[in-house]
Formats: sequence, structure tokens, C-alpha cells
Amino acid sequence: MLAHSDMTTPRLNDMPYFYKPPMFYWMQAASLKVFGTNQFSARFANSLMAVFGICASYCAARALYGRRAGIFAAAFLATFLFYYALGQIVTLDMAVAVFISAAMFCFIVALRRSGVWRGTLTVAFFAFCALAVMTKGLIGVLIPAATIFIYALLVGPVAFLRSLKKPDIAWIALGIAVFTAIALPWHLLAAAANPAYPEAEGIFSKKWDGQGFFWYYIIHEHVLRFIDAETSNRAQPFWFFLVLVPVGLIPWVVFLPAVVRGIFADGWRRLRAENPEALFFLVWICFVVLFFSISRSKLAPYIIPVYPAFAVLFGAWLSKNWEGKIAGAQIAKRIFAGLGILGAAAAPVACHVLIAKGKIADPQSAWAMFGALSAYTLISSLALFATIRGGDDKKFFVRAFALSAVFLLFFNPGGKFVQRPSARPLAEEILASNPSASVAVAYDYNYFQDLPVWLGRTVLMIGMPPEEQKFGFMRGRGEYDGKFFPSEKEFKEFAASAKSPVFVALRERDLGRFSGAGVSFDAVLRNLDMVLVRVKK
Repeated sequence: MLAHSDMTTPRLNDMPYFYKPPMFYWMQAASLKVFGTNQFSARFANSLMAVFGICASYCAARALYGRRAGIFAAAFLATFLFYYALGQIVTLDMAVAVFISAAMFCFIVALRRSGVWRGTLTVAFFAFCALAVMTKGLIGVLIPAATIFIYALLVGPVAFLRSLKKPDIAWIALGIAVFTAIALPWHLLAAAANPAYPEAEGIFSKKWDGQGFFWYYIIHEHVLRFIDAETSNRAQPFWFFLVLVPVGLIPWVVFLPAVVRGIFADGWRRLRAENPEALFFLVWICFVVLFFSISRSKLAPYIIPVYPAFAVLFGAWLSKNWEGKIAGAQIAKRIFAGLGILGAAAAPVACHVLIAKGKIADPQSAWAMFGALSAYTLISSLALFATIRGGDDKKFFVRAFALSAVFLLFFNPGGKFVQRPSARPLAEEILASNPSASVAVAYDYNYFQDLPVWLGRTVLMIGMPPEEQKFGFMRGRGEYDGKFFPSEKEFKEFAASAKSPVFVALRERDLGRFSGAGVSFDAVLRNLDMVLVRVKK
């Protein structure tokens, strides 16, 4: 979008890319514009949204349960394993999760307020829903609306409607206007710029040919991907998120039974009457998990919206029990402390496995990092067991928060040992050798998606467009044919006539296939399983 100076049409490899709305792309574009092209600027928007989510959780918990609950909620969310990890990765799921969470926080807090504060929060609810829609589509309004609807049914529709006041109508009308002003213009502009071609089949067809923005964005991305496993290519069993959600709560998941017992300690009726906010957060969590479990498209980051709700519930539970002995948590504390011993044993095993699989380029540095992690978790575990023996619950949780925060800092240097290798060394080699050289990616574009970033230009592709680029390729009506070589034969003809050097990026596993197609080349650089070759004339 920056390269084309076009903030309306997202692009991937130069082609229109209507996979999702552009809100997160705009945020990234602003970061790249201000900080330049580097890893910090690429991740800045995502990490900023994660921090905003922590702040929103603090504000909501403080408004509902007091300042101490707000501090605990922020501390829990910041140290939930999955939330912290996703805060380091470039994905729009964190942004949409935070916008959805902020919207639902505004709603539930507004019910406890009156006057201008109530109205402002009502308008903010619609604004955050609109930002969520502009980040990932209709789930940005569907999830909050469905959660509120189910919550209203559980507390009693009549009682819920009676809680609304006459001024709320005006504030809701203003909120709808704000939502429309934020969410509608881009959708209209994108639809107008990308109408269906005459040969397009009906709106409910699964065929790409001739379809426009509306079909791809609404039918393909929202409907077909939800109900059709073949379209989504991301099918997982129904129980996928039921397992993943507790894993994401590590290390605090051991206290989940105590939190749930605390919520229902006084029975269902008193929960509805005296703590409806907790009921709202439970509905929020359950609906999100059920919604994405039903979907035929499942990826781990989809479930991020549940963690701010969990954080508030955990924060309220700990705040309520802070002054006394925390009932029902003694066994959980010992298990929590024992996680350190488990981590100390698992770290060297994980390092050995990663090295054996060829995932680590520098084994010596990896052993040093994983060894330090193992030692730290063991010492932390012993310190927590000593605190438990002292019987001071306050001291235990203060140390647990501090030790968990330091533990998560190992993810930053440790990330390079477990993530997909970077294509940056390949780009630097090409630019140092011949900046004007032609560059192609063989077979697996998705594995090299950062290559154009470090190269400063898009690349050619051996093979037909991958799934994410098919729609943009079709919309080009032949405009993008020159970017793709259907087979190695066409690529060989191109390389033979090219005036400048030709480089190809491919995976180690594909070297045999590429060589077997009769292409002569020299391997010039390897970065784990990424290989850069120079085609011989």
C-alpha cells in the first residue's frame, strides 16, 4: 500500500488482496513510514495493540471491581503465555481481539454508569466495534452483539431493557452514526473499485471467475470459510480451542478451578443478581470459544479475544481474596511452583529436538539460552516453594507475577530458535551481489513472505498463484501473468533470455525437484532450510 500510495486497496505481491479490511495494514503502514523498514516497525503496531489491551483490561476491572482488581487483571493478562506470545508476532488477530474486548468492556462498564460517562462509553462501544470490523470483518460486530444478546437473555430480557434509560436512545443513535462513519466508507470504495465481471456466476457460487469484492469479502471470506473446510484449508477438530484456551492461560491456568468456584460460590441466582458482570465475562468467553469451534476455519490466534475477559475474572478473584487466606488455592500454588521444575527439565530436551531437526543454525547459542532458561525456572520453582512454606499468600503472588514476567522475557531471544527462518540474509546477499537481479520464489511463496520486504520490491513466482493471491491474480485480467511461471519450462526460457542475473529462493526439500526439471544453478547461501541459488546461463 505504501509502494503504490494507495490506502484503499491492500496488496500482496503487487496484486489486490481483500483477505481482510485494511485497518491493521494502515497501522503497519504508519509504523513503517515513521520508523523505516525493520523488525521493530513491522511488530510495533501489534505490540502496541497488546499493550492497549492490557490497559483496557485494567480500566474495566478497576471500574467494576476496584483499583487492586485492575492492577491484578493487567498483570494476569500481561503474563498469560498465549497473549504475550501473540503480542510479539505480526498478526491482525491481536488487533481485532483488543478492539472487540475494548467494545465489550465499554458496554459492561456503561451499564454501571450514568450521565455523560454512560453516553461516552456507549458511543465508544460502537466506535471499537467499527474498528474491529475494519480490522477483520463482520466478526467485529457479530461477537459483541451476540454476547450482549445472550447476556440479556440470561439476566432477563425485561430487566435488561428496564436498565436502559431514555437518554440511551440518543447515545445509541450517535454510536450507530459513528460506527457507520468508520466502517462503511472503505467497504463502499473497495466495492466500487472492484465490481464483478459480466461472466461471474451467482453470488452464492464457490467459483472465483469474474467475481468482485463483495463476493470475495462477504461470501468467500465470511460465509464459505466458516462453513466449508475445503474453502478454509484450516480445518481442525471441534475440540481444538477447548484444548488451546487453557494452554494459553499458562502459567495461571492452575488457578482456573478456584476462580470458577469463586464465581459460582453463592449460586446462580446471586450471581445473576449481585455479580452480573462476571456472568457477562463468562458468556463472552463461552460464546467466542463455541463460535470458533463450530467454524470450519481454525487457527490458534483466533481465540485471543477470550484472554482479556479471563484476566478481569482472575483479577477480581485475587482482589477479593487478597486480605485473607486464599481458599481452594493451596494445591494450585504447589502445582504452579512445580511448573518451574517441569520447565527446567523440558528446556534442554526442547533444545536437543530443535537441533536434531535442523531448526537451529547456532547450536552453541541455543544451548546457552535454553540452559539459562532451565536454570532460571528451577531457581524460580525453589523460591516459590520456599514462599509457600512461609504461608504468606500475598508474597507468593507478588513473586509469582515477577518471576512469570522475567520468564516470558526469554521468549524474545528464544523466538529466533523456534520461529520460521528469516529471508533477510537472502535479500542482503542478492542486493550485495546485484541489486538489479531478477528474483523468483520457487513453489512456496508463503514461506518467503518477508523476502520482498527486505528486498524492497516484489518477486516472481515459479508455480501458479497460491491461495491468498488467486483472487488478485484473477482480477488482473492478464496484468499479472508476467509474475508467474506455470512450470519450470517457462522459467528456464525466461532465465536464458534475462540480461541480469537470476536468483531463486526455495526450500531445501525442493532442491531435487528444481534440479530435476533441468535448471542449472549454483547454491550461494543457506539459512537453515532456506536456500538461495543463482541460475546458470
